[in-house]
Amino acid sequence: MNESGFNKLYWGFLFTMLSFRLQGFDILPDIVGYLFFAAGLSKLTLSSNYFSIAAKYNVPMIILSIFSIYQSPVQGGGIQLGQLGILSIPLAIASIVLNLLIVYNLFMGIKDMAEKQEQSEFVKVSDEKWNQYKILQIAALCTFIVIFIPLLNVIYIIGLLVISIIVTIGILGFMKRCSESLSALK
Repeated sequence: MNESGFNKLYWGFLFTMLSFRLQGFDILPDIVGYLFFAAGLSKLTLSSNYFSIAAKYNVPMIILSIFSIYQSPVQGGGIQLGQLGILSIPLAIASIVLNLLIVYNLFMGIKDMAEKQEQSEFVKVSDEKWNQYKILQIAALCTFIVIFIPLLNVIYIIGLLVISIIVTIGILGFMKRCSESLSALK
């Protein structure tokens, strides 16, 4: 049961962390990722209360992620607020906060499971992956400041892309290891 839950979390991270747009449409829509999270978290709720908490935060994210399926391509320069206008700003803030709460509780649930099974490596790595994810999200937010600094903005965005890929691969690998090692309830 836990193995299936971790496999669903793997797919959830894949869809939520990677974003490819084709003419404004997200090829890997976040809503699919949050649905995978919902399925995975429901299978893991008996293993740690943190998974139940993450599941509660995940419900509004499923709804909010509907708004990110399509974003009209940028026409010209300047800041674009999208289809919802000024309402996009509070929705974006709510999405960022909820996403961080989901991922925090998800990693703390893994840490809790690992502590119960006396697997200290997973306790440590869970904390590391949470910190990497949190720093990546903060760095992504800083893009809005750095974007106005010529040359530095290009270097920053390329660096952020590379780091994002590294963190994503690390988290996906960690989810695979969790499905193999933390599957048995002890």
